[in-house]
Amino acid sequence: MRIPSRYRRLDAHRGYSIPGPAIAGASDTGTDSDSPCPTPRVKHEIRELQRWLKTVGITTRTRYGGSSNIFCGKRWLCVVDGKQHAKAMMLANQWLEDNRRNTHYIHDAK
Repeated sequence: MRIPSRYRRLDAHRGYSIPGPAIAGASDTGTDSDSPCPTPRVKHEIRELQRWLKTVGITTRTRYGGSSNIFCGKRWLCVVDGKQHAKAMMLANQWLEDNRRNTHYIHDAK
């Protein structure tokens, strides 16, 4: 089942594309010491959600994409089986809500 990509408009001139099977994402600004969204921390938060989803039988993979900021990329957590997208999105959003005090970078894919 193919899920079409979506576009998140930030303002009249900026935005980014969201892969169709994405259920969560995070901005990634690299590994410099002054990076506001450091790659290792971003990857850690995505892996935590990925591990939890695996325990409930949902297989995911990560994808990397661009943003409207040349210093910032986007990391996406995507379901492998499109038939699980709705369930995975619901579970991911619940996990994000439950972990909102423990996470700083990961967000929903709406």
